[in-house]
Amino acid sequence: MRIFVRMNTIPTTEPVRAALLGTLIADAAGMGLHWIYSQGKIAQIVRANGGEAAFIAPDPKNYEGVPAFFAHPLKNAGDSTQYGEYLYLALRATTSDGFDAGAFLREFQAHFGPGGTYVGYADTPMRETLFNVAHLGKVLHERAMAVDSSLEQAKQKDAAHYIARYFFEFDVDGLKTQVRTPLKLKEWSASELAEADRIVDVLSEDIGAVGPDDDQLPALTRSALLAHFYAGTELDAVTERAVRVTNNNDTAVAYAVFMARVLRDLYEKQADLSGGEGNTSGDGGGESGDGAALRVSRQTLRSAIESHMSVLDEESADLIREALAYTKLDYRGATKRFGAACHLNMGVPIVLHILMHTGSFAEAVNANTMASGDNCGRAVLLGAISGVLYGIGGETGIPEDWIERTTILKRVGGTSGGSVVL
Repeated sequence: MRIFVRMNTIPTTEPVRAALLGTLIADAAGMGLHWIYSQGKIAQIVRANGGEAAFIAPDPKNYEGVPAFFAHPLKNAGDSTQYGEYLYLALRATTSDGFDAGAFLREFQAHFGPGGTYVGYADTPMRETLFNVAHLGKVLHERAMAVDSSLEQAKQKDAAHYIARYFFEFDVDGLKTQVRTPLKLKEWSASELAEADRIVDVLSEDIGAVGPDDDQLPALTRSALLAHFYAGTELDAVTERAVRVTNNNDTAVAYAVFMARVLRDLYEKQADLSGGEGNTSGDGGGESGDGAALRVSRQTLRSAIESHMSVLDEESADLIREALAYTKLDYRGATKRFGAACHLNMGVPIVLHILMHTGSFAEAVNANTMASGDNCGRAVLLGAISGVLYGIGGETGIPEDWIERTTILKRVGGTSGGSVVL
């Protein structure tokens, strides 16, 4: 299940590194207050913590007496939620050749499924994708039999059996080798074996949409990574394929493509700035501690948002326009207007509102946490964009001590994708 598209990689990894670190750190920073739906309660907890909203340890007592869901009883301060884990798996499915949707699905099943290493909350896309994969063997067999093939029916049935049996255990080349082994014992000819290989290719290109019909924020977890490797129609296609693995929903795809396009614009602009051209207005940008002297501005962000709203349906686009119309930071009013739960039509407008009216990575993350609800879902978008806006270190960038406190980064650094972009 590999995607064969033309890559158009950003020449520097600095913007994507800041975006991915931003996502993972923003998620971990808000985990201890995740899914508390009372801004007053959160403010009380933060005051008791000396005014610090980031990296609070999860405590069931903080969830008592208010609308809330305590989802992370086994985690410690600095750990990631399931949102960070989604990105971790995307990096495991990425090499210098780009993103492999089939590898992502295999990693997803191995990590989150029975016998996997993940211990934590299973959201709807995770649970239902695993359920669908577990029941996919029969579907794969049927799809293999439906391929227009030169094989006689009995032999096509044999090929379908082995393809369905081993589909999620190997990459495409490994699957072909595994399927060929028993077929060779049955004395298949070279042309018949080649036809079995072709059926593998057909199924591998067709199987991506196994996720549930779900419009929630996990759909955004691959966009920042993909925007580094692809552009234009290729970016749209790869993003859709990656999203439908876990969120087979048109709204989810549209928002993920929207996020990927916006980030691609920001990456390209930041690459130009790093090469010596810059915005000196101070509007959302400035010096960074990571070697890039100038950052993209909030006005550049607004322009990118407005340029790509056409990918959204009219309802979603209207919500984005409304979010951009605020003249000052008002996360209380924004959450009252849009909602604080996990749906994209709630989370994305709040994030864009916060980003347009904060001046540093920490300020944006803290405002997002104080806004209540699914702060960690919103952190996927907020952390990525604010990472690009403010960079790493310095007065406004990702705080160095926050990097040290985010526990998933050690695992992420050991992934194939992490070695390329981090």
